[in-house]
Amino acid sequence: MKSDRGQAIVEFAMVLPLLLALIVAVVLVAEIGVARLALEHAAAEAARTGALTNDDDLVRATVAAAVTPLDPKLVSVSIDPPRTQPPRSGAPRGSLIRIRVRYVIPVPLGFVGLPQFVVEGAAARRIEWVP
Repeated sequence: MKSDRGQAIVEFAMVLPLLLALIVAVVLVAEIGVARLALEHAAAEAARTGALTNDDDLVRATVAAAVTPLDPKLVSVSIDPPRTQPPRSGAPRGSLIRIRVRYVIPVPLGFVGLPQFVVEGAAARRIEWVP
């Protein structure tokens, strides 16, 4: 019978890539989940701010403050309708303001075909602000 020395290290070397891939996948899914929750919260808070103030600068500041675990510089905000277009430019009370926020998460193993994930959050509120 031959010696079995080194068998455990060979088996570990064969399983190690699978374990590392699994760990990377779990971390990536957790990061996507955290980003999704933060963006939904930020969109809801920004829509509330927009409904009460009708001010785009305050909406963007609210998003920046509400996406705490994420980098606010990497979050893009779109406000629909824009401040200069009706109904927001006239008497906006009762019309909808829609906020959409986007965040791009780079994939650490982008060479496998997924260079990035785009996570979005959206919310809408009726405008209560009166000019």
